[in-house]
Amino acid sequence: MAKQSDFNKFLSNIEPSSSTVSYISSIQTNLRTYLRNQEDYEDIHIDTFLSGSYAKHTSIRPVLGDKKRDVDIIVVTSHTSDEDSADVLTELKDVLLKKSDYKTATIQHHSVGIEMGGISVDVVPVIEDSADDALYYIGDSETGTWTKTDPKGHKSWSTNVNKDNNNEYKPLVKIFKWWRRINCPEESKYPKGITLEKIIADNLGDSSLSTEDFFIATMQNIIAAYKEDYVNIGINPVINDPSDKVENDLLSGYSIEDFSAFIEKLEEHTNLLDSEGTTNETWRKILGTEFPKGTTVNNSLALANVQMCVNARHRQRPNWPMQRGGAAFILAHITDPMGNVVEYVNNGEALEKDCSLHFRVATGVKPPYKVMWQIVNTGIEAENANCLRGTFEESDDGSSGKREITSYSGTHSVQCFIIKRGICVAKSKEFIVNIL
Repeated sequence: MAKQSDFNKFLSNIEPSSSTVSYISSIQTNLRTYLRNQEDYEDIHIDTFLSGSYAKHTSIRPVLGDKKRDVDIIVVTSHTSDEDSADVLTELKDVLLKKSDYKTATIQHHSVGIEMGGISVDVVPVIEDSADDALYYIGDSETGTWTKTDPKGHKSWSTNVNKDNNNEYKPLVKIFKWWRRINCPEESKYPKGITLEKIIADNLGDSSLSTEDFFIATMQNIIAAYKEDYVNIGINPVINDPSDKVENDLLSGYSIEDFSAFIEKLEEHTNLLDSEGTTNETWRKILGTEFPKGTTVNNSLALANVQMCVNARHRQRPNWPMQRGGAAFILAHITDPMGNVVEYVNNGEALEKDCSLHFRVATGVKPPYKVMWQIVNTGIEAENANCLRGTFEESDDGSSGKREITSYSGTHSVQCFIIKRGICVAKSKEFIVNIL
């Protein structure tokens, strides 16, 4: 298991540098000033504002040659919906080309793109909604039509989701964005921008967990939400716009093949974590070399703890047909005798007695399913109390949770099995609990 400090370091590595933030600030300020004062555009210009990832503070470090747009600038114009939006985009491009700094201006689907010193800028002309001055219409260079959008609403929504999730949503979005950059083939189109952010928000894990477990749980929730009901039968789900003022399927511009590839890559990586473990080496395969290598440790003691439980004579063998269909991970919280609640990592430091342990499962298997648990105790105290266990038990905290008390000194294991239609379709690795 990677340490929280390693994920903190990774997030620091993928943040835009202070020099990049300063450079982008000057780019967007100068461009907005130019459009406001340009003599051929000053009567058309109403306002400009920053949008997208920099406005929402979900941006990641730009990489040379990356095709992702890095800066989004909304230009509120005096045009109306009666006008052809393709002409509005052409007009904006021509105005930008009058300044040498913007000589790379090119019309895109909804914007004019500019490349400046390794930074990509999307300049998006919009018109105001006559019934709601907080809403706008965005143009389409191919059809000449206008579509309602709510960029300021998206920013507020992102802020609220982040606040409701212990301020851990935006860091999680950055990790997913970096994952997408590292893993999306050039010929494919994985969900990005507001579409990716909404998919994440719709399937969040528990934000009180470590960054590692929060990321894993969210990956698993996404797989469970879309793999069986959509990808497996060749259709895309509807991803609703987060604004309650706009009816828009954010996934409408993505092919079934691309969305399926996105889900399958997530599943490939959760299976990799399941088979190889959540080590720094595995995370570097998934998130790239910006993830820290970590320190080399002697795993002989940790392995001995696992083997002690795995080889225990009282540990019963599963009696279900085994048909592995997905990964499963155990997530754990501990409440100590003083009432403090903290996360407990697999094979972590020995705990005091009389601590409460709360185990939950994260899996990409789509409900409904049953979670069965196997608790294996070792040591003289458990043996004398006739409590070595090793059988299979149902969840006792909702449909997929298990509560235990640290009662006996020694090394103990917890493992969960995902049962669907009488078949074990996923199982976790042994989660080791050490007790003083």
